[in-house]
Amino acid sequence: MILDLLRHGEPKGGRLYRGNQDDALTDKGWQQMLDSTQNKTWDFIATSPLVRCADFAEHLSVTQSTPWQIFNGFEELSFGDWQGRSASEIGQGIVDQFKADPLNHKPPNAEELIDFQARVLLEFEKILNNKQHQSVLIIAHAGVIRVIKSYLAQLPIEKIFTIEVISGSCERFEI
Repeated sequence: MILDLLRHGEPKGGRLYRGNQDDALTDKGWQQMLDSTQNKTWDFIATSPLVRCADFAEHLSVTQSTPWQIFNGFEELSFGDWQGRSASEIGQGIVDQFKADPLNHKPPNAEELIDFQARVLLEFEKILNNKQHQSVLIIAHAGVIRVIKSYLAQLPIEKIFTIEVISGSCERFEI
């Protein structure tokens, strides 16, 4: 199977720990995703339910006549009290602690990283086990993509923030 992982483009509101806050894309964000998917096609498109992913999935589905489906488990990690706040508002030192040791320094009231990983991988396994698709595009968030990439690379979950995922980027894997 060919698997492409597309991170949503730039959302309205700038760089924030937005988590499952449902912000739409900017025009630049749409263009980033259009550029990353140009001249590519898939048998199936899977997407997060959040508008910054699902709206583009629907657009791509219509323009390419490709079936698509929302996977609720691909919603971004809930950042709890950090939702909608920038790193500078939170404090860069606190953010750095979280990234270095996310299991022991999670944001207050945030989703547990282990629960997030389980939720994402449950949905990902459904896609892997569906043998009728030769090529799949997953449109999701940095956290979701990090979980999938860490799974594919057999990297422990506490190392996911060592994986860079650029806005609007699309990476291909053969599985």
